[in-house]
Amino acid sequence: MRPAEVSPALFALHNGARYRTPIDLQVTPDPGARFLVAGGCLAEPMPQVGSLVDKAYKGDFLLLNNFDVLPEISEDTASQYDFQIVHIPLRTILGTAYFRLEDSPGAHEEFLRQTEDCVARYLSNAMRLNTERKLLTFVLGFTVPQQHPLGRFQARYDLRNVMHFVERLNMFVAAETARRDNAYFVDVDQISAGIGKQHCQDDGVWSFTHGTTLSDGDHDHDLGRVHPPEPMQKHYSAKWLEFFEALMREIFAMFRTIRKLDTVKLVVVDLDDTLWRGVAAEGTLGILEGWPMGFMETLLILKRRGILLAIVSKNDEAFIVENWDRIVQGHLRLSDFAAHRINFRAKAENLAEILADLNLRPQNTVMIDDNPVERAAIQAGLPGLRVLGSHPYYLKRTLLWSAETQQPSLTWESGLKTEMVQAQVRREAVRKSLPHGEFLKTLELRATVARVRTVTSLHMTRALELLNKTNQFNTTAVRHTVERCHQRFECGEELYVMIAEDRFTKYGLIGAAWMARNCIDQIVMSCRALGLGLEDALLSHLLNGKRETMFGKLLPTEANMACRPIYSRHGFVLVDGDPTLWRRAPAGLLHPQHVALAVADGG
Repeated sequence: MRPAEVSPALFALHNGARYRTPIDLQVTPDPGARFLVAGGCLAEPMPQVGSLVDKAYKGDFLLLNNFDVLPEISEDTASQYDFQIVHIPLRTILGTAYFRLEDSPGAHEEFLRQTEDCVARYLSNAMRLNTERKLLTFVLGFTVPQQHPLGRFQARYDLRNVMHFVERLNMFVAAETARRDNAYFVDVDQISAGIGKQHCQDDGVWSFTHGTTLSDGDHDHDLGRVHPPEPMQKHYSAKWLEFFEALMREIFAMFRTIRKLDTVKLVVVDLDDTLWRGVAAEGTLGILEGWPMGFMETLLILKRRGILLAIVSKNDEAFIVENWDRIVQGHLRLSDFAAHRINFRAKAENLAEILADLNLRPQNTVMIDDNPVERAAIQAGLPGLRVLGSHPYYLKRTLLWSAETQQPSLTWESGLKTEMVQAQVRREAVRKSLPHGEFLKTLELRATVARVRTVTSLHMTRALELLNKTNQFNTTAVRHTVERCHQRFECGEELYVMIAEDRFTKYGLIGAAWMARNCIDQIVMSCRALGLGLEDALLSHLLNGKRETMFGKLLPTEANMACRPIYSRHGFVLVDGDPTLWRRAPAGLLHPQHVALAVADGG
């Protein structure tokens, strides 16, 4: 069979400005956003290029050179922005002093400290909306010059090399950004490197501190020469537009991740000619070097991100289990996979069983399979499930770099997700062997409810993840941003979280509830905790001690069947004229006896 040809359209999707941000896993169209760009000349084209990349995005630009104070922005205008982009002009903080410094490590160390102080001052000015409103903010790093100006033979990692000096500044900007709530560093230098620095950066012509892109911006000033030069872009292969497109796609991908659009929770892999080359049972295994090793490495990284792994393969299970270590040569363990179905049944049936066991939906699942017939059958049997596998050379980038597989931050629960789910499977096996009441008594279930008071709480990251990812037990399906949570706290609303464990495992933070005065505005519960009475324990804590009529919101969605009885089974009745609001007379709620409940302060 002839190798498949690479179509121009496919090539364009995986190269150039799109290289860092694959869209193979994107299903939901990007709804766009309104954003503000504050910074120097490098940032000026960003709103226009952003709209060219995706017309659903609309941006405004504020020139902020030197240490200008961010102009006053009305509350109404500020509330319209979904995020802001902050660019720090390198010339503003470096000036012309760097190349006049005394030639000593000490002088350069001292100058670095002074420059870091300037960076911190600039960020304080430019990030006022983040400080006051917790507005989502993307802070751009600096592009690192292409060569050591003192020569190839000089010490590379010395502050007297402007390359390393700028690298250290990038480290500082990244750290300063990480200290702030709802702010993220954008590695502009890597974006430039991806396009090719020789095509993007102007440090081969202009000053090192200019820090922007190759362009013909000053060509008019040279037309009076005896022999006027041709424009810059006649002398160099400039790709400044491609650079800005890649930069905006990077930011839009980060925004998409924060919005939790089309989030991947489970990656399922076939084995022969997918996880490895060749057919193991037929003795035609190829070498693991190359894309198979890269793919295996990718799966382990996804596991660390909290994405579950599974195997669905038409194969002899006994043979695969017995020969696993020989085949994969230690790169993966079978225990790295939360579930596997290795048999000769239809793959869609096996996948459906795994999804039921893990309490996941096809829409949050990706299947990797080399066989186009199998891929088509899986999609037909499980609509909404995404499939990959026709192009092995794209797998690593697509799975690691797509917005849909990333997390703004990794929590303790993320790294242990596989072990938690495996414990859940063992727990479910015990459940099936005992009457439900007796099973609950044997669980030794312990839970702690804590009130979260600020977005800086240690529990906030996981609570936000739960609020934005949970679908099945989510009473309103409302999604949250750090900015919105900050505003709710400022208005006096309360957020409670629940942490649980049983004799099988620690489940971490599995529940959250928003309270607005005497109304339970939203309750979410992780799917791995459903059916254990933990939602009842959380509700009883929210109601006990209240001496006024309590209300609860419940907005039915396509996915939240699991939570719909929560209010009716605890004595709530619908409010006349409002099918989404329930009420209950002031009275305590009996706490489930099989749950040992403690109360703590969540900070």
